[in-house]
Amino acid sequence: MPSTPRVGFYVPAAILATLMLPPAAAAQQVLPTITAVAKADSLHQSAETMAQTSHRWREAARLHRESAMLRAPDDSLAYRCFTSAANLSFASNDLAAAQSDKMAAAQQALARGDVETAAHAYADAAWIANERKNPGQVWTLGRQAEVLAASPLLNATQRAKIMERFIHSERNMAVRLAR
Repeated sequence: MPSTPRVGFYVPAAILATLMLPPAAAAQQVLPTITAVAKADSLHQSAETMAQTSHRWREAARLHRESAMLRAPDDSLAYRCFTSAANLSFASNDLAAAQSDKMAAAQQALARGDVETAAHAYADAAWIANERKNPGQVWTLGRQAEVLAASPLLNATQRAKIMERFIHSERNMAVRLAR
């Protein structure tokens, strides 16, 4: 029996095996996620340090905002970063940024399915809109909080805590101010 070279079998088999492997680009897609989380954590730490050790609150708010935007929708630290950015922006008298950050925090909480936290964040954003003397946004954001408060995912106590933020009779305000 004459021997036949098996090269004719091995070359097509090698090509077929190569085609069945995952593409190199797909295998490398995990790396940017890891890098983004590391960068987000670094920005968060820098913002925390800056907020505690200096009065550069606008810069710290910007770093918190960047950290939040690098995070995945299911990362609860993004909500905390947006909330910190809002608080720092408010403290530096940048009410527009504070309101925007509170709205972003609410949207992030909703993306994670945290209805109660989102409702409170919308209520905070409505309060900031009131400070900005913008009644249209007060109504819109307050309504979003009310709609979320009506969710069947919340119990009566949670619902009441959200809704009581919108009830401010003059008598209640006087009692709160006296305390």
